[in-house]
Amino acid sequence: MALRTLSRKTLAVARNGGLRFDHVRELQTFTLKDLPYGYGALEPVISGEIMELHHKKHHNTYVTNFNTALEQLDQAMASGDSSKIVKLQSALKFNGGGLLLNHSFASFTL
Repeated sequence: MALRTLSRKTLAVARNGGLRFDHVRELQTFTLKDLPYGYGALEPVISGEIMELHHKKHHNTYVTNFNTALEQLDQAMASGDSSKIVKLQSALKFNGGGLLLNHSFASFTL
């Protein structure tokens, strides 16, 4: 984390030897963004029905699961549960990768 993003309160806690994760970050959640084109815009190559299903169900599942994993991570960090933090890494990578890298990039660059 860049030093400029740390608050004075965080720095004061760090100087006193008590840097805790809950002082460093706030929970950020993600939402399913609307496509910049209609579901039928790619027809006849991809049907509007398939695009709607893919966006509303499949892509939304990544968003929901990523947010759930982020909330669990936030709770684990607040309680200092390092084993839970480690266990959440695969869910964060899978859903974050599916959401941010694959689907969002592909959906918004077509």
